[in-house]
Amino acid sequence: MKKIYIDFEMNMPTSKGKKDMLNADIIAIGAVKYDDRTGEIEKFKSLIKPIITKEVYPHIEDLTKITSEDLFRAPTYEDVMRNFKCWLGSFSEIEGIYTFGNLDLVCFSNIDKISSQKNKHPRFLNNIRNLFVDIKDKYLDCGIRCMNYISLKNLLNIANVEFSGEVHDPLDDAYNLFLLDTVLDDNESIRNLLIIQDMIKPPFNNIDEKLDEKFDKYKNSLYKNEDNYDINFISLEIIKVVREYIISLEDIDINNIDILRDISKKVVAIEKLINIKEGYFYILENPCLDMEDLLEDLMLYKITKDEYKNEIKTIINLFDDDLKFENINDIVPKK
Repeated sequence: MKKIYIDFEMNMPTSKGKKDMLNADIIAIGAVKYDDRTGEIEKFKSLIKPIITKEVYPHIEDLTKITSEDLFRAPTYEDVMRNFKCWLGSFSEIEGIYTFGNLDLVCFSNIDKISSQKNKHPRFLNNIRNLFVDIKDKYLDCGIRCMNYISLKNLLNIANVEFSGEVHDPLDDAYNLFLLDTVLDDNESIRNLLIIQDMIKPPFNNIDEKLDEKFDKYKNSLYKNEDNYDINFISLEIIKVVREYIISLEDIDINNIDILRDISKKVVAIEKLINIKEGYFYILENPCLDMEDLLEDLMLYKITKDEYKNEIKTIINLFDDDLKFENINDIVPKK
């Protein structure tokens, strides 16, 4: 089977509102075709003459180095798409067409519709739409929530892979998307690293101001194949922080729905760690379940403030019992 990695460069205003996105022109396409049987890689790249806005916005020119003059000489959308679909080959042999986020598909669908209506050509997207896969969704399902807010280049950097080429070159971006998918598919330890990365932000790194430093030690140890700051080390540091986080919730305003929703999001982030098979993250399962039950009661106004405080204390006591049972005594303060 073959995997296609695709990136479009769009011409749009800086605001990026929904209306602006719907009026965004596709001005360049880059794609990589990877044959998983032979390991062969083929590439496709082209500028595309705009349909809606003829002039390139200054900030887009700065990012992409594509000028209005370049696009004046570029082939039409219809010509590029006919060549692209020929390049794709047999659709039945394509496992997926991968994008980084859903903006590419949204703009592709809109421009495809506008061009087909204006120039009376078939909709090029119709028989390949179902092949599109947002790579963020693929790895969000694995618990890698940081896919939502970290750039492709920075994700590669965390994964110890150097970005190849130039950012905002569509072919380079497509190729680097292929690199990211390959390294994450092949390496569970890097997937685990990116799951843990989601904990290295407030409020967790406010609770432990050295958490970023500890995470970097773990990351460097992983890539240097050293054992001094391994996953056991970072899992215990994260567990300490989670315990302190739950303690910090004792005095919240239990009637503030925004606070409760924020806590719920934090519990989801903690839950994702449980899927990591190495280290001690499995210990977080019970406190997460207990916090979910408590939040559900709060949302339904089933408990009072005093009852809530007692529940938090109970969750911590049970958490401490689990730690003691696992012979992890350094986390629980001595009484």
